Amino acid sequence: MTVSLEHSRELEWRLSSEKSRRKGEAVNSINPNYFIHAGNVLLLVAYSVRDILWLRLFAVAASLITLPFFILQPKPLWAPLSWTVIFAALNLFQSGRLLVERRPVKLTTEEEEVRRLVFRDLPPRKMLQVLSIGSWITADAGERLIESGKSVEGISLIIRGKVRIIQNGRVLGDLSGGNIVGSALILSGAEAEVDAVVTEPIRAIRWEVGTLQRYLSSNPDIRIMMQQHLARDLAGKLSSYADQSKTAGTS
Repeated sequence: MTVSLEHSRELEWRLSSEKSRRKGEAVNSINPNYFIHAGNVLLLVAYSVRDILWLRLFAVAASLITLPFFILQPKPLWAPLSWTVIFAALNLFQSGRLLVERRPVKLTTEEEEVRRLVFRDLPPRKMLQVLSIGSWITADAGERLIESGKSVEGISLIIRGKVRIIQNGRVLGDLSGGNIVGSALILSGAEAEVDAVVTEPIRAIRWEVGTLQRYLSSNPDIRIMMQQHLARDLAGKLSSYADQSKTAGTS
């Protein structure tokens, strides 16, 4: 009875040893180079795509696939393995940020109006960046947005309401939704020679000149768009003032 029990235990030990040996042989039969080749193929794919999000996702996959290459060496390569994990984590973090930035943006009614008036070709998220450096303002009839003889510290994009431009007591014209109060002065940098008086309560977005200039200097695409709108705004004012002068002269 004791002999049979010992014989049974010996058979179990031999079977267990055989399984471990075969498992070790199976692991050793895997060529670690396959993993590094697969990872490099994914890197080639990553470098061939245009979208930065897909580039980072492919880079994460490439890093994870190459990990067994470092582990299956006769002596695991811990230093390159650690760096590969760090690179994978960094690309994964940046991929998450890109996904958050690409989520659909819902604009308010006023923000939609601003986009329609000025930033038609700008993605909603980018437009919200522009609005974030400004501030929403309201002004009642009789308030002055610009005073003659003073430097202009900010420009205001009118969303609703009216502002009258007056020079030496003479009315040059009225500005309404879509017009920018102070556009001519920000382009020239000169002191105001006119008064901008609110004639109908307005709702507007106001940007401080210094803040706006710093933002535009680091965002060339938006700077070009803003300059184009300022130029169109100025041309429209000159045309409107000329038409109103002719009308006044005729009457």
